[in-house]
Amino acid sequence: MNNIEESGNFMSSDRMSTLIDGIFAIAMTLLILSIEVPHLSGQISDTLIQTSLYAIISPFTSFVLSFILLAMFWTINHTQMHYIEKVDKGFLWINIIWLLFIVMVPFSTEISGMYGKFIIPNLIFNLNLLAVAVLLYLSIYYADMKGLVSEKIGEKKNSIKRSSLFFVIVCLVAIVLSFIAPSWSGMVYLAILIEKII
Repeated sequence: MNNIEESGNFMSSDRMSTLIDGIFAIAMTLLILSIEVPHLSGQISDTLIQTSLYAIISPFTSFVLSFILLAMFWTINHTQMHYIEKVDKGFLWINIIWLLFIVMVPFSTEISGMYGKFIIPNLIFNLNLLAVAVLLYLSIYYADMKGLVSEKIGEKKNSIKRSSLFFVIVCLVAIVLSFIAPSWSGMVYLAILIEKII
């Protein structure tokens, strides 16, 4: 990343990266709070503990999925910010609104983990991720359009755009599945993981 002297219209990309890293660290940590340790009463046994742990499989699955997705969003953004030479007010506010939806992920994760068999909780979760994906794509599109990106980015620019756009498409598919098979709508995000591996 480049450090440039801040002016009334531009600021250093380093300051933006610091804010983003901090918020991602907090959001990813808060995800674990969606999983409560089962409170048992009466005579406690291994069988009772095992049964109670089955009850948190859905919240745990949602936690793992959201953690991995946030890690992927952060990775794409980190790559993008590496080539951002300067930050103007438009780019700043696109990213601030993006971070608003990042901070909402622990909430949407918890509600989908608790009520994953129903449409509305899954819809909330998938719409949350769609907003994150759209704003991530808008961020690199805006930066490119406004000349905020270093010429060193080369073909990496198209790669970042493709990854961001693929996120948007997967989120849209997940939203459709929220109405058809709510419990399985989150599984479509595995396509993103597969795409990253390939």
